[in-house]
Amino acid sequence: MKKIVCLALFMLVSIQGFSQDMASLKANAQKVYDYTVAHQYEQIMDMTYPKLYDIAPKEAILEILKKSFEGNDGFTIKMVAAPPNFIFGNIKKIGDQTFSVITHDNTMQIIWDEAIPNLEIQEYIDMFKKTMKTENVSYDPANKTMNIKTGAKMIAISDDLTKKQWKFLTYNEQVFSKIFDEKIKAELGL
Repeated sequence: MKKIVCLALFMLVSIQGFSQDMASLKANAQKVYDYTVAHQYEQIMDMTYPKLYDIAPKEAILEILKKSFEGNDGFTIKMVAAPPNFIFGNIKKIGDQTFSVITHDNTMQIIWDEAIPNLEIQEYIDMFKKTMKTENVSYDPANKTMNIKTGAKMIAISDDLTKKQWKFLTYNEQVFSKIFDEKIKAELGL
């Protein structure tokens, strides 16, 4: 009887610890998404996995991020506040690190300074479909806006470097491979 009570308590504590970790993961993933939609660059950088800054300085990445949304000639990019439809992968402990792969929707608009000529609209749509790997691309000529909905993937990481807090990386195979080894990539199914 004593063993059953101990086992039940252990299971309760384990389940509670896991659900708190998942709750924290979900809350922080939503924060990153909300910061991205609001173009709150500093907050995005604070929630980014710090090993990224070994590849490029934080200031350089911040500048690239700002230019991506605001510094384009002839257009601006706006993230649209739409449900991200997160799908959270299992929380996996690999060595001293904890990971979760998160897939979600990204909805964005490219707002052009000038309307795209009618003869070029389909070319632009096809180009965005190919580069963004989505079929959800449309053009609104009245508002000079390309509407794009695409899938995205980010990796959540918790380790000693992050003080056991969730930090995030937008998944890019080349960048991920510079930070983590092939064993981690394989174990996460990437």
